[in-house]
Amino acid sequence: MKLISKKCRVSLAVAAAIGASAPGVVSAQSDEAVEEVVVTGTRLRTTNVTAASPLVQIGAQEIDDRGVARVEDVVNILPNVFVSQTSEVANGASGTSTLNLRGLGSNRTLVLIDGKRLPFGSPFSSSANVDMVPARLVERVDVLTSGASAVYGSDAVAGVVNFVTKRNFEGFELDYQYGWNENPNNNSFMADVLQRNGLSNPGGVTAGEAGLISMLMGANTSDGAGNITIFGSYEDQEELLGADRDTGACTLGGTSTINCVGSSNFRRFNGTLGNGVTGTMFQQADGTLTPFAGGAAETYNFGARNHYQRPVERWNLGASGHYEISGGLEAYADTSYMNNVTTAQIAESASFNRPFETNCDNPLLQAGRGPSGAGSLTFADFTGTRLDGVFTSCNDLLTAGESPDVQFINSHRNVEGGPRISTYENSSWRAVAGLRGDLTDEFSFDVYAQYSGTEGTRISQRDLNFKRVQQALFVVADANGNPVCRDASGGCVPWNIFERNADGSTAVTSAATDFIQGVGIVTGETEQLAYGGTLEGDLTNYGLQSPWADSGVTGLIGFESRTDELRRLADDISKISGGRGLTGTGGATLPIAGEIEVDEIFTELSIPVIQGAAYAEEVGISAGYRYSDYTTSGNNISNSFDTDTWFAGVSWAINDEIRVRYNESVAICAPNVFDLYVGINTGLVDLSTGENGLFDPCASAAGVAPAASAAACARTGASAAQYSAGIEDNPAGQYNLITGGNPNLIAESGATTTIGVVYTPNWLTGLSVAIDYFDIEVTDAIGSIPAQSSLDGCLAGGPGSETFCGLIQRDTAGTLWLSNDAPGGGLAGISQQNANITSLSTKGIDINVGYAMDLSDIGLDDWG
Repeated sequence: MKLISKKCRVSLAVAAAIGASAPGVVSAQSDEAVEEVVVTGTRLRTTNVTAASPLVQIGAQEIDDRGVARVEDVVNILPNVFVSQTSEVANGASGTSTLNLRGLGSNRTLVLIDGKRLPFGSPFSSSANVDMVPARLVERVDVLTSGASAVYGSDAVAGVVNFVTKRNFEGFELDYQYGWNENPNNNSFMADVLQRNGLSNPGGVTAGEAGLISMLMGANTSDGAGNITIFGSYEDQEELLGADRDTGACTLGGTSTINCVGSSNFRRFNGTLGNGVTGTMFQQADGTLTPFAGGAAETYNFGARNHYQRPVERWNLGASGHYEISGGLEAYADTSYMNNVTTAQIAESASFNRPFETNCDNPLLQAGRGPSGAGSLTFADFTGTRLDGVFTSCNDLLTAGESPDVQFINSHRNVEGGPRISTYENSSWRAVAGLRGDLTDEFSFDVYAQYSGTEGTRISQRDLNFKRVQQALFVVADANGNPVCRDASGGCVPWNIFERNADGSTAVTSAATDFIQGVGIVTGETEQLAYGGTLEGDLTNYGLQSPWADSGVTGLIGFESRTDELRRLADDISKISGGRGLTGTGGATLPIAGEIEVDEIFTELSIPVIQGAAYAEEVGISAGYRYSDYTTSGNNISNSFDTDTWFAGVSWAINDEIRVRYNESVAICAPNVFDLYVGINTGLVDLSTGENGLFDPCASAAGVAPAASAAACARTGASAAQYSAGIEDNPAGQYNLITGGNPNLIAESGATTTIGVVYTPNWLTGLSVAIDYFDIEVTDAIGSIPAQSSLDGCLAGGPGSETFCGLIQRDTAGTLWLSNDAPGGGLAGISQQNANITSLSTKGIDINVGYAMDLSDIGLDDWG
C-alpha cells in the first residue's frame, strides 16, 4: 500500500523540539542547574544513577515530521509496539484505539499521560483509549519495555507508554493536515487470484481521506512563574473498504493453492431435502437446489464489504497549567475532553445455519421451482424434522391430509438488507490537580488527585432478529391466495427465501427485510477516582553514600488509592444468547456493574556505587517495591487479594561510550471489571465425534458402548448408575457451554528479565545504539480452556486433571445437554468462564538505533 499525504500548516510560534527517536539514556545529574525532566520508569525527579530499564523516546520533531493525524501512528513506528484497536479494525471493534507492547495484549500495557494513568477506554473495552491523548500537545513519547508495576501499579507487565506533554508552550499554533490512501492495485499475485475466482480487480483507487485541524495556544505569566496552555482539534476520516484494495477484494485461504475463501452462509439449506438426497444443498440463481459444492460460485465474498478503515469524527479539547505560588511550591492542573464517533461495517448478517421452522402448506415453499426430470429437487420435495424428531416429506404429509410445522436448517445471507453497521460514540474526560514543591534542600513532595471517566453507546443495525425471522417463515395464503404471515402482528411480511425471480434475482422484498432486521443498543459509563503522593529525598548529607561515589542515595516513598467503576446496560434483544436475539452479533451482551478499589504504598531507591573510576565511569543500583491491597465488588459479590511487585537493576557505564544494563522485575495485571463481573452466559459448543460415532465419550446408544471407561466418566460427574443405564448423546453434537466472569480471580504476575548494552560513540556525535535481550513469563494469566480440551483432559486423568474436571457438571440424567440444571444447583455443561489458568511467555532481542545531526554541521547552514 502506498500512502501519499499532503500537509498544509500555519504556525505562529516556535515550539521546542526534541530530536529523532532514540534509545533513552537517563543520565546522572550534573552540577549545572538544569530544568527538571520527568523520566518514565521512575518517580524520582532527581536521580544520581542512570536508569537500568530499556527506554525508547520519540521526540516532538519526529512526530511533527511524520505528519501523522492519529496518535497510535506515532508509536506504531516502533517494532515492539502493536496497535490492537484502531480505525482499521471492523469485526470486533470497540470504537477505541489501544496499544499493545510485545504482543502480550493491550490490557498488559499501561498507558500514561505525564505519569498518570488513563481510565478504562470505554464501556466495551478495559484498555486505555489513546484517542484521549492531545497529539499537538505531546512533547515526546517514552516507551519503557520492561515490567514497571512497582513504579506505576497494575497493567505494566509488558511495559509503559507515557505521553509527556509540553509544559511551557508560549504562542499560537494552528496546524492543518490532509491525507489520503492511494493504491494502484497492481499486485500480480492478487490479480491472478481474483481472475481465477471470477472477481474483478478494483484498479487504482484513491479513498480514505482524512483531515485534521488542531490549535495550540499558550502563555507564560509576566513573572515567569506559570503557564497556561489551551488545545483543541477536530478530525474527520473517511471510510476505506476491502473492495477498494486488490488484497482485500476477497479473503484469502488455501494450502497448496491460494484462493478466495468465502462464507458458506449464503443460500444454503442443511438436512434431508427429499428424493433420497441428504446433506447440504445450495440454491442456484434459478431456484434449483443442488448439492453444495462450495467454491467461489456457491460462497459469499464477505471480505470486500468489510471496512479496511473505519470512518471517524473526533473532537479533542482541553487545557493545562501550572503556577509557582511561592518558595518552590507549585500548583498544577490538567483537564481534557474527547468525543469520538465511528462506524464499523462488516458483511451482511445471515441466519447462520440455525434451525428454523416452517409449515408444510407454506405457499412459498410449494412454489419453489426446480428442473424437471428424475432426481430433481424442489422445495415441493421439502423434508423437515417434525417435533417428534422424524424426518418427513412435506409432500407425503400433504397427500395424507396433514400440514405440520417442520424444522429445517438455513443459512441465508441478508444481501437484501445491506452490511451490518455498528456505530460507537465514546466520550472521555479527565481532570488532574496537584501540588508539588520543595520541603528543604534535600526533600520534595508531590500530591495529586485525578477524576476521569468515559461514556459510550453502541448501536448495532441490520442484524437479523431471530424471533421475527421465525415469524416471517410461517406463511399461509389469504382469502385472495396471496402469501401472508400466519401471525401478522408487528407488520410481519413473509420472508421468501424459497424462491428466486425469473431473472435470477432475490425474491425477498425490502418490506420483508425491514421487518426481520433488528437494532441493538448498549450503553455504559466508567469512572476513575485516584489520588496519591510522594516524598522524595537526597540522602547524601545523611551519610548514605558509597565510599567509591561522589553522590549519595536518593529515595522515595509514596501512596496511591484508586477506584475504578464500570456500568453497562443492554436492551432486551441484545441480552438474548445463543443467536436467538440478534444473529451475527457474536453472542449476548449482558449487563455489567462492578467496582475495583486498590490502596498502595511504594518506595524507590537509587544508589550510586562507583563513580569516576577506570572501567567504571558509573556503576549504580536502582530498586523499587510496591504493595497493593485490592477489593473488588459487583453482582452482590465481593472479594479481596493483595500483591507485591518489585524491580532491581544495575547500570554499569564502562566509559562515556559503553554502558551495560541489567534489570529484573515482577509486575502484575489485576483483573478488570469485565474479567470479574460480565454476566454468566449459556450457549452451545460443538464437540468432536468419537471413534464410536458419538460426541460425548460417556454416552452410549443401542449397540454402541461408551468410548470412555466408567472410571474416566466418573471424573466428569457421571455416576456408575448413569453410566450403566446409558447416557443419551446429542445427535446434533451440541452441548451446553457456560461463559462469563469470575469474581474470584486474582492478579496475573509477570516476571521480566532484561540485559543490554548502549553504545554512544564519541567519533560520531548523535549516534546511539542499544541492544537489549528480554524474557517475560506471565503466570496466573486470565483466560479460559476450550470445552473440548477440558473434557479430554478430565477423561485422561493424571496430574492436573482436576482443573479440567472442575469445569464440567452433568445434569440429573448424566448428560451435558438435556438440561441446564446440575444436581445441587449450578449450571450443567462445560464451563469456559474466566480463570487464572494460563501462562504466557515471550523473549527476544530489541535493537534500537538513533541518529540525529544538524545540517549546519555539514555546511548546510540554511537548512539546519
